[in-house]
Amino acid sequence: MTATFTRGPWTTLQLPTGDQKFCVTGNGSLDSIDPTTGEIVATLSVSTTNAEVDQVVSAAHAALAASPWKNDGARRARVLNRYAQALRDDVDRLAELPTREQGKTLGESRNEVLASADMVEYYAGAARMLYGRSMALSDTAHAVVLREPIGVVGVITPWNWPLLLMIRAIAPALAAGNAVVVKPASVTPAITVEGLAPLAADPELPEGVVSCVLGSGGIVGDAVVTNPGVDMIAFTGESGTGINVMKRAADDLRKVSLELGGKSPNIVFADADLDKALDGAVNAAFTTSGQICTAGSRLLVEDSVYDEFTARLGERIAGFRLGDPLDPATTLAPVVSKSQQKSVTEYAEIGRSSGTVLAEGTLPADADEHSCFVAPIVIGDLPADSPVVQEEIFGPVLVVQRFADEAEAIAIAEDSEFGLAAGIWTSDLNRAWRVGRAVSAGSVWINTYHHFYAEAEVGGFKKSGLGRQQGVTGIEEFTETKHLNFDSAESLW
Repeated sequence: MTATFTRGPWTTLQLPTGDQKFCVTGNGSLDSIDPTTGEIVATLSVSTTNAEVDQVVSAAHAALAASPWKNDGARRARVLNRYAQALRDDVDRLAELPTREQGKTLGESRNEVLASADMVEYYAGAARMLYGRSMALSDTAHAVVLREPIGVVGVITPWNWPLLLMIRAIAPALAAGNAVVVKPASVTPAITVEGLAPLAADPELPEGVVSCVLGSGGIVGDAVVTNPGVDMIAFTGESGTGINVMKRAADDLRKVSLELGGKSPNIVFADADLDKALDGAVNAAFTTSGQICTAGSRLLVEDSVYDEFTARLGERIAGFRLGDPLDPATTLAPVVSKSQQKSVTEYAEIGRSSGTVLAEGTLPADADEHSCFVAPIVIGDLPADSPVVQEEIFGPVLVVQRFADEAEAIAIAEDSEFGLAAGIWTSDLNRAWRVGRAVSAGSVWINTYHHFYAEAEVGGFKKSGLGRQQGVTGIEEFTETKHLNFDSAESLW
C-alpha cells in the first residue's frame, strides 16, 4: 500500500475444482477475504450439515480396510516424498495464497511452504523407521511390542500458519499409516484445499485416506469432534476451544493432541549479546504481526539494561514499514480480519490506559476501511494481573516487564496459565541451564527465538496443550502400542 508498489491482478478462485474430489462439499458457500484490501480471494462450496463428515469418515475406514496403506511404510514414504517435492515446485503460487488470505508477508508465506515441505520429508523417512521391539520373557515366553496406526484422525487447523500447522499433523499421521479428515479454519480455506491437492492426487494414495471438509467450526468442526468413527482428534488453536474439544472427545474416551495458546516470556539478562537479543525480541513479538501461539509477547528485561534496551527497541518499532504484504519492502502486515483488528486494538487501549507506552508504530497513510492494520505497540509498567499481561492477544502488542535478578525473572515468567515457549538471552550457560529448567514451557530457546526443526518436539505445559508435535514423539502420538505375547510352553502353568 505504497506509491511505488502496485498489486498484480487476481482472479477469484472457485474451490474446490472439479478434480479436487478429496474435498467433500455441501450446499453452503464461503468467501475467503483478503485482510489488506477486502477483496474476495476465493469462493468455496462448504458443508452445512453433518452428512459430509459422516461420508468422509466412512470412506476413510473403508480405504484403510481395503488397501495396504497402514502396513506399507515404503509406499507411504514414496507418497510423502513426492508430496514434499510438489510443494517445493509450486512454492511461488502457493505462497501467494496465505499472503492474500491471512495477510502475512510474502517472505513468511514462502518460508511456510518450504518448512511444510521439510516437515513432510522428515516424516517420509520416519514412515519406514517406526519400530516396535521384541524381548524374551522366559525360556518359553516372548513379547513383540508393535506400534500400530490409530485409524482415522480428525485434524482441525488454525488460520495463522494454515499450511504448516496442518502438515505438522497430517504428515506424521499419514506416515504412521492412518487416514486423515481435515477441517481447516474458515478464514484460510483456500490454501488448505490447494495445499492438499497434490497429495490427494498421488496415484499411490488410496482414495479416502486424505479428505477435507469445509465449513464452520460450529457445524463441521463439531461433527468431526463428535463423530464416533474418528479415532483421534489433532487440534491446534485457542486454549478455550481446545479444552472444549477435549471435553467432547472424553465422551467416547478418544485420544486428543492439543497445541494451544501461549503468553511466552522472553527473558533478557544484562550479560546477553544485546544486539542479537534485540533482533530476537522483535522476531519473537512481531512475527506474523504477533499472530503466532509461540509469540514472545512478554519481554522481561533486567533492570540495569532496561532503559537502553527499550530505547533501542523503540527505534526498531519506529522503523517498521506497515503495508501490503505482497510488497517485499513491507515488514509488518495486517492482522487476519476486522474482528481480530478490533480485539487487538481493544487490548492496546487497555494497556495504554494503565501502563506506559514505550514505543508505537504508525498505520499506513493509504490504509482504508477494508484493511485490517494494527499499529505495533510496546507497553511497560503494567500491573501483573492486567489482561494485557496475562491473556493471549494474538496481535502486535508487546508487554515489557522489569526484573532485578534471576529469581525474580523466573517468578515473573512463571506467573502465567500458559506454558508453550520461552526465550532466554544470556552469556552465562549455567544460568541458561538453570532458568531453562525452571521455566514451564515446551520449547525454550537460548540466545535464539522462533527456530523450529522437524526433528525436535514442540508442545505445551499447563493450558498450552497436551501431547507433542514434531520429532519422534510427533509420529508416536498417532499410534497405539500393542503387545503380542507368545508362549511355547507345553502347558499353561
